[in-house]
Amino acid sequence: MSIQAKIIKAVTRRTIKRHGLNEQQLVRHLRKVFNDTPVLTLLPRKVTLNQIREPQFEGDHLSVSNPSTTVLYLHGGAYIGGVTKTYHNLAGRLAKQLHGEVYLPLYPFAPEHPFPAAVNRVMEAYEYLLAKGKNPSDIVIAGDSAGGGLTLATLLHIRDKGLPQPRCAVLFSPASNAFPDDKVMAALDPSDAMLSADIIRTVIDVYLPNQEDRKHPYASPCLGDYSGVCPLLITASTDEVLYPDGKQVRKAAEQAGVRVKWIERPGLFHVWPIMVPFLPEANRDLKSVVEFIRTA
Repeated sequence: MSIQAKIIKAVTRRTIKRHGLNEQQLVRHLRKVFNDTPVLTLLPRKVTLNQIREPQFEGDHLSVSNPSTTVLYLHGGAYIGGVTKTYHNLAGRLAKQLHGEVYLPLYPFAPEHPFPAAVNRVMEAYEYLLAKGKNPSDIVIAGDSAGGGLTLATLLHIRDKGLPQPRCAVLFSPASNAFPDDKVMAALDPSDAMLSADIIRTVIDVYLPNQEDRKHPYASPCLGDYSGVCPLLITASTDEVLYPDGKQVRKAAEQAGVRVKWIERPGLFHVWPIMVPFLPEANRDLKSVVEFIRTA
């Protein structure tokens, strides 16, 4: 593990309160942590950044000239926070290396807008790209953590609506299960430097206040039928409480005949690939992501 990874783990352990917060306290705390990103934006040369404010899509657009690949990237934040600025470094490098463009949509947060508000808004973003004439075979949907859960929900939603699937999807430590195994999470809790079993359980209550909603595949994508869904790349750290979520999605997808590229790393932390260009492990695994997208 790199020195940079050790520093990030130490900082997140000190920054994020992992235990003992009720719903209101957790929302306030995570919004403060996730919405005030300290990361310096270093965009590659010839990548432009613009904001889009249209009825069907609000968010950021990073692009090279004449892009050939379109990435719809759904940011993480436990369904209750997060900002697109955190992802400009990753999006800029995806745009540069894919000779493409990246759309970073805004979507509504719980508890003000619980499930399925975010799922519906992200679906609108995909339909926005189709309406702009983007070829589905040139579109990639990607996301991390809650954004990974939204990515999976969107793939199932696309299939259920009879729309064409994108080329592929990329998932960094996806959240996928509103019925986590308490024993498994408790075993992983001490090694997770960012999240905790306590946080996961509280986030589920905030995002999915209606117990019946939790069984829906758009809320618990690990319960979904992945027949007809595009190829997936999934990353997960063996040290994080969401490690089982990724494994369950992999199993469900492979049972439906979906091609899955699986990348797991011991010792690393939740959604480490988003930490480009500052984390060596993220830079390394981004190469695998780009190669997967190119050959999917």
